[in-house]
Amino acid sequence: MGIEKPQRRPSPPPPPQAVETSTSLVLGDDDLLREILLHVGLLTSLLRGALVCRRWCRHASDPAFLRRFRARNPPRVVGVYLASAPGPGPPPRPRFLPIHPLPELAAAAARRAAAFFDAFEGSSASILDSRGGRLLVSAFDDRYESTQFVCSPMSPAGHTVVVPPPPPPPPIQLTSDEECLIYHYGEFLPDDAGDGDGRSYFSVVMGYSEQQTTVHLYELQDMSWIFRASAAAQLPVSPPKSRVMLFDNTKFYMLSSINKILVCDFPSSSISPMELPNGVENEHNGCIMLSRGENSEIYLIYVKGSQLRIFLCRTAGDNSGNWFLVDTICLREVSANVGMKAWPPLDGQSTSVKIRAVGDNASFVFLDMFGTIVFLDVTSKQAEKVYEMSPEDKELVSVRPLMTIWPPVFPVLKEGHAQID
Repeated sequence: MGIEKPQRRPSPPPPPQAVETSTSLVLGDDDLLREILLHVGLLTSLLRGALVCRRWCRHASDPAFLRRFRARNPPRVVGVYLASAPGPGPPPRPRFLPIHPLPELAAAAARRAAAFFDAFEGSSASILDSRGGRLLVSAFDDRYESTQFVCSPMSPAGHTVVVPPPPPPPPIQLTSDEECLIYHYGEFLPDDAGDGDGRSYFSVVMGYSEQQTTVHLYELQDMSWIFRASAAAQLPVSPPKSRVMLFDNTKFYMLSSINKILVCDFPSSSISPMELPNGVENEHNGCIMLSRGENSEIYLIYVKGSQLRIFLCRTAGDNSGNWFLVDTICLREVSANVGMKAWPPLDGQSTSVKIRAVGDNASFVFLDMFGTIVFLDVTSKQAEKVYEMSPEDKELVSVRPLMTIWPPVFPVLKEGHAQID
């Protein structure tokens, strides 16, 4: 005969007053509150927390806290704007393709970002640069007259500001009447971490001649162009076929036609060549891309055959080109993981894998793999098929990632607001 064990009665729940006291002790501690806010993960959750009261908003919007929050929760890829040319004529408006959106971001991405360019009906538009949650857009009407915009498609109001076009090139004294001068432009949005007014961007004007290369930097402030710096060098470099460029507010990097990276240092007004990593050659358009790192570091992403290699230059300050190989990824495995067919033979440049866009710190890359656009998260090695080119897509014009908005815009809580301190 078995012995019956007395059943333990469940403990009664703590009284409501005790629960309220424990919660108050936790949330009333500023250090604990900051740690809780730091672990909410999504920026949208942080903004909702800031609406609780002025005290929470004060902690959430503190610059030191935001630096910690961004380091732990870096901006995420929401999707990508893809533009392809069906044939002769101006390119159509970019279309938005989501990238495994989080449930909390899916509705906003689909509703705002996907419909954003509907406002440009009757005109074509091209994205000159994307930085975080902002775009620099040039729109053309039926008379081919262009208008520049700085846009935030993910903002609730789809914030769009008309900005002046890039300034005209400055006059340059040529050495002879036979010398020819060719200008190239590069437009760049400022770093999302800066304290901009949402209307500024940089214009880099590059001039090439048989005798020298000159670079001029302008910044749009208060809707007027301000000349910032210039640099020149006796480097007879022809304009590159592929515009592989990188700008980090003080230096400008550009892949040149002499298989080197030209480094324009604006503080010192100098231009110097930087060697490519060993074994890297600029074989075709799309095989090399540059990425911004931390503390003046730069990354170089290189694809050859079925390998993608990532190099880091930690001593970019002295332009020595001291590169380190930090990662190698087998693209055959990537193609298999996204369900692509067998790896085709590489019988020429037309069938090569091309790099279309990269993230800061080489955190992600968009690849054109034989007509299929693939998103690759370098950190997790997870890949996703984004788009397959159709016969109507004659040429892929641009791939521009859209990130979560940074820096966040916190609500202004008025005095006398119903929320408590």
